[in-house]
Amino acid sequence: MKTHSILLSAALLAVLAASPAWSHGSGSATHQNAAPEQQDWGIAGSAQQVTRTITLTMTDAMRFKPDRIEVKQGETLRLRVRNTGRLQHELVLGTRQTLEAHAAMMLKHPDMEHDEAHMVHVAPGKTGEIIWTFNRAGEFEFACLIAGHFQAGMKGTLHVRAAPGTAPTGAGPTTSEGMPAMHAGMMGGTDMGGMHGGMHAARPGQGPNGQPYAGQQQREIKALSAEDLQAYAQGQGYGLAKAAELNGYPGPLHVLQFARELQLSDEQRRQTETLLTEHKTEARRLGAELIEAERALDQAFAGRQIDAEALQRLTLAAGEKQARLRAEHLRTHLAQTALLTPQQVERYNSLRGYATPHHPMHHQEMHHGTLHQ
Repeated sequence: MKTHSILLSAALLAVLAASPAWSHGSGSATHQNAAPEQQDWGIAGSAQQVTRTITLTMTDAMRFKPDRIEVKQGETLRLRVRNTGRLQHELVLGTRQTLEAHAAMMLKHPDMEHDEAHMVHVAPGKTGEIIWTFNRAGEFEFACLIAGHFQAGMKGTLHVRAAPGTAPTGAGPTTSEGMPAMHAGMMGGTDMGGMHGGMHAARPGQGPNGQPYAGQQQREIKALSAEDLQAYAQGQGYGLAKAAELNGYPGPLHVLQFARELQLSDEQRRQTETLLTEHKTEARRLGAELIEAERALDQAFAGRQIDAEALQRLTLAAGEKQARLRAEHLRTHLAQTALLTPQQVERYNSLRGYATPHHPMHHQEMHHGTLHQ
């Protein structure tokens, strides 16, 4: 059971759709395959519905300008977001409760990618946009949830004035611990106590009637939350590369995010972009295989066609798929480190908040500057 308990780990966000090669820093979000989903703060709109455009700027002072927006209930806004800084920023809509919980999760899992219709990630010097229909009245917020940015005060307020005859809706549903309902599965509400979708064991009170798994029987694959399905389908890191990342082996996604600070050469940028594209393709393929392995295990139990022999075969198959997926993520960090100089690796660790005065990273034996296949 110890081997099976490490099948998968860590964190976020739902919509089973293919993503761009690197969702953070793309400057726009892609949601063509996702049906609009009603949130407590509204629903995704279309360009044809736009009644007003508001331009916001994001700065490295960790501020939005403006930081307060007034909206009439029923309006569809185009929120055009311009990043004037040298760091990656994003704008995420939500309630205070959902944003605070989401920000706390991003602080714990900074490598976690997320991409939904109510958020946009914007690279330095670029512009992105969200089109959103504010069909519910109340006090809502927007924020940058990149680790540390929210905590530095990078947030603003959205006041949606109620239409005549309606009442404000307020904040959205949360679990008993204040976690947004949409993210509850990530923080441990799984049959394996966090095998998928979170590193923490499920806690009482996270489901209806105080039962941690209640409602999860409706999942397509019981052991996988919507966040798990999205992460594997999109080839997200999902914490699988922490052994490399936290020991001083950078990943290509954040290397590109900090391209300016790392002073990447044109050739380094080209090779890093190629590495990331190839990695995403392979990670999505392996993620799809893992999903199908978990589906086979789930269906064997659901169809009452399980015995000790089938259990051994199916769990070993799922474990093998997970191991290959994890190895792919770790291999990519290894290859990325070979593209950088020791000084760039040191700078990366500092930018990511990993470097400590008495814990230098050791890369003297790495062959830098050339990607060795």
